Amino acid sequence: MESIIIRKAEPKDYPAIIELQNKNTPDKLSEKEKEQGFVVSDMTEETLHQINESIGVLVALEGEALAGFVCLTATDSLPEHPVIESMCETFPQQIFNNKSLIDYKIFLYGPVLIDPKWRGRGILKKIFSAVKEYTKKDYNLGVAFINDKNKHSLSAHLQGLGMTPLQPFKSGNESFQLVVFPV
Repeated sequence: MESIIIRKAEPKDYPAIIELQNKNTPDKLSEKEKEQGFVVSDMTEETLHQINESIGVLVALEGEALAGFVCLTATDSLPEHPVIESMCETFPQQIFNNKSLIDYKIFLYGPVLIDPKWRGRGILKKIFSAVKEYTKKDYNLGVAFINDKNKHSLSAHLQGLGMTPLQPFKSGNESFQLVVFPV
């Protein structure tokens, strides 16, 4: 078995990222499969390119096969999305280590997705370690939102990676957890 490498995505990776994303949206998964996590993004190659130009899209590869990815976006170039807008509106009231989120140099972590074939092999932890190394010069806090219905992702990020939950927020009829981590 080849080892997993983490690197910044290249345009040639975008089709595989989109294919993995599209296979893991709630409408494509059974109720049992949703218990293992899902994404609600609808990124295109253009969206991926914009994110990659902002901070970056990191990919986990085993050989040429995509095992997973994470998107990292600067808060001044976030895509227009109702959930992201609702989250950002809460930043002045969100407190981490006795400071408002607006007092930090923050970036958005996510979406992150590990291909089901590679889950349980520590790839999320490798990606998370790479994220911290990749962002530590320019940022001091990563933020992410997780749908309350996505129990697996909540557990993976809170218990598995040690992220800190802040105040939950709503967007439309959905509830989300806002989680943060220092880099």
